[in-house]
Amino acid sequence: MTDSIDLDKITNVIMNHYHEGHAKHDYKFYDEALHDEWKFFMHDQTGTLQIVDKDKYYSWYDPKDIDENLHWETEIISIDTTRKVGSAKIRLECEKVRYIDYFNLMKLDEKWWIVHKVSHGTKK
Repeated sequence: MTDSIDLDKITNVIMNHYHEGHAKHDYKFYDEALHDEWKFFMHDQTGTLQIVDKDKYYSWYDPKDIDENLHWETEIISIDTTRKVGSAKIRLECEKVRYIDYFNLMKLDEKWWIVHKVSHGTKK
């Protein structure tokens, strides 16, 4: 069972850092959410597994390229923890895309980090 302090800390990581990175199209927000060893696992357009590291992921986000017409919405569907490990499922979407993201989380030095992400995305 996730205690309320950990739930608040994980929610903060997701909403104030991960969500804001998307909403502001700025990778700097991810620095407080994504562990240095973070990896992103996804299927590309052909269905082939792609594994993206943090540096490549950051290269996709530059605030000067923001589309001001997009309004990002994030819903935390579930959070589950066992001591210092956990998982979260979120829905992240805007007018163009919808993602269901699954995060593996770890608590290190009293801070929760997203260490892995698996995602399913669809165009709207």
